Amino acid sequence: MFLKKRLFIFALVLMMLFISMCTVTTFAEMSDEAELISVNSKVVDNLPTGNTVRYYKFELPEPGKVYLSFEHKNLEDIYIYWEVTMFDSLENEVLKLESKGRDTTSKTMNAYIDKGTYYIRVLNPSRFAAHSKSNYTLCVNYTENKGEYEIEPNYNWELATEIPEINKPITGNIKSSGDVDFYKITLPNPGKVNLGFNHSNIEKSFPHWKITMFDSTENEVLYYESDGTSTTGKSENAYLDAGTYYIRVTSYTSYVYSNVDYSLCVNFTEYQGEYEIEPNNSMEEASLIIDLNEPITGNLRHNTDKDYYKFSMPFTGKVNLVFNHSNLESWTSHWKIALFDTKGNKIYEMDSAGTDTELKSKDINLQMGIYYVRVEPWSIYSHRSVDYTLTIKAENYFPIKVLLNGKRIIFDQQPIIDNGRTLVPLRAIFEAMNATVSWDDKTKTVTAQKGDIAVVMVIGNNTMTKNGNQILLDVPPQIFNGRTLVPARAVAESFGAKVDWDANTRTVIITQ
Repeated sequence: MFLKKRLFIFALVLMMLFISMCTVTTFAEMSDEAELISVNSKVVDNLPTGNTVRYYKFELPEPGKVYLSFEHKNLEDIYIYWEVTMFDSLENEVLKLESKGRDTTSKTMNAYIDKGTYYIRVLNPSRFAAHSKSNYTLCVNYTENKGEYEIEPNYNWELATEIPEINKPITGNIKSSGDVDFYKITLPNPGKVNLGFNHSNIEKSFPHWKITMFDSTENEVLYYESDGTSTTGKSENAYLDAGTYYIRVTSYTSYVYSNVDYSLCVNFTEYQGEYEIEPNNSMEEASLIIDLNEPITGNLRHNTDKDYYKFSMPFTGKVNLVFNHSNLESWTSHWKIALFDTKGNKIYEMDSAGTDTELKSKDINLQMGIYYVRVEPWSIYSHRSVDYTLTIKAENYFPIKVLLNGKRIIFDQQPIIDNGRTLVPLRAIFEAMNATVSWDDKTKTVTAQKGDIAVVMVIGNNTMTKNGNQILLDVPPQIFNGRTLVPARAVAESFGAKVDWDANTRTVIITQ
């Protein structure tokens, strides 16, 4: 009995070894024996014996979306007759499907891959237990990537898929629980950013994806989790500077993930002075409040975040701090708002509770000059990341705006009106018009050059020169509140622009 048992075990081992040897496929065999096929063209073939293996090779001329489709007649059973696997040129598995006897039509998930050479292997995984000589039809379905798909591999920063256009979605998927998708995006200007993340309903209410956005120094700027039933989702807002950013998409855990396609979109609104610009965690990094009576929007992204703002007081008088946010239905204080002078001396402070949707300070008397406002969490335990608006309110004060080709020019000192003429900070308007600017502090002389036009102005002098020709100014350039101001109309017209004035909105409209 013992001898029979040992003989049975030995025979079983030999049979397993034989089957194992039959199923070994070297990559060299695949490369040498592979039949060249074309994408988007059907291939009809079969496995005449249980240990037959078919190899195919195809080229992708450009990156794109690929999936495999596989068809055969109905064998009317549930056994697996075909195993179809796709590999890249480095032997990494890209796609795989198993086709049962009654699965007359099958297809893989999508793969978003780079151009290059790929291989497909078709075999009978059971070898002898379930084999069919029936013909099958195989097709490599390919759509060229024109910026709308991820490109695998993109599992780290260096391999990140470039998102070519803001406000345009890109499609990807998490192939397995260990897959990571990195994306790279460049913001051309400061602005408001949030991440849109959409997918089909997988009918599971717990999170399946984690989406994190980083700046170029790997600081987290946005984080979002997407549930299986949240088919349309959006992160909170981040108010960011121009530059390069990265987005990482991962499975929620190694046990909770989905390989369905997702759509990721970087939603961007260009800064026109209405948002904070992160980072602004200190006076040196303070976001500019471009004028009194104009609200600026921000948020505290985490419980140690601080937002600093800087504003210019163009006169001596009274102002109020106005702080608004949505109703959090909480009596707890969530924000501390403080006003400082340039030396860091605290002038005023107030707290905002969750139900204080419109909070206004008492009257604050300020001298003409530069001031700072700090917004921070009331405590690390009462932090809220919702958006707020901050306004420096001044009675009977009406801001002056300057638009160049429909876009507002941002000044660190408010424009003023002197003798019916609007004066603006020199560097901002010259650079907005693509002129180079130089300043001679000894002679108080401003020189601006654009192409073959050179404009020279001297502080306090009513005469401006353009290419050596003198032009009389109604109002001379002047220094106001520590800034050099120049006549907007004279500057713009000297470079060939058209200038209009809208008295109702107090707006200078420059068209180049």
